[in-house]
Amino acid sequence: MKNQMNRRDVLALGTLAGYRPAATTLAAVAAGWAVTPAAAQTPSWSGPEFDVPRPELVLELVVTCSKPETLGPDTASKDEQRRSIWPIIGGKFAGNGIRGVVVPGGGDFPVTRPDGVTVVDALYRLRTDDGVTIIIHNKGLAIPSDQSGGRSRYRLTPEFTAPQGKYDWLNKQIFIANLTTTIPDGKRLARDENENDRLIRVYRIA
Repeated sequence: MKNQMNRRDVLALGTLAGYRPAATTLAAVAAGWAVTPAAAQTPSWSGPEFDVPRPELVLELVVTCSKPETLGPDTASKDEQRRSIWPIIGGKFAGNGIRGVVVPGGGDFPVTRPDGVTVVDALYRLRTDDGVTIIIHNKGLAIPSDQSGGRSRYRLTPEFTAPQGKYDWLNKQIFIANLTTTIPDGKRLARDENENDRLIRVYRIA
């Protein structure tokens, strides 16, 4: 067949390219296999599924920020464009067996890349209703909409640091999250135009 090569052809091509083919390649030729460029190969997903990851909603947060703060007259920074930071001034959260408030004092420090994607980098604290403080570092991407005037799509990977005990399950899981600034009635916390909320839903990968 035209797409097959014999041992002599492989050796000749190897000599022209300045290398000798690997033994595995020669063995494939000897067995009558076609030598196909790697880029043209299609992976095979045959075989039974095993331990398939699945998302499970475990936590919902409403995080309240104040008006954004600008870093200076020039947004250029050593790591692309830093147009503003978002101080975190409060919020609430709840999940299965856990609830509490967002501690004021953290912030989101986004960076906008040349391709228009914004890297989210938020660091703040949660305090449960029984007095336990948990650190959350929420990183991810805000991907611009393809439609003019459309909202960005957020995909985040929050990481938690909890003390040993009741909530240390947060240390032992992988989480993903989404985010929206459209807050349903009954969940809004912002009191006026100087404050704004973010609704974040966190999913454990089971």
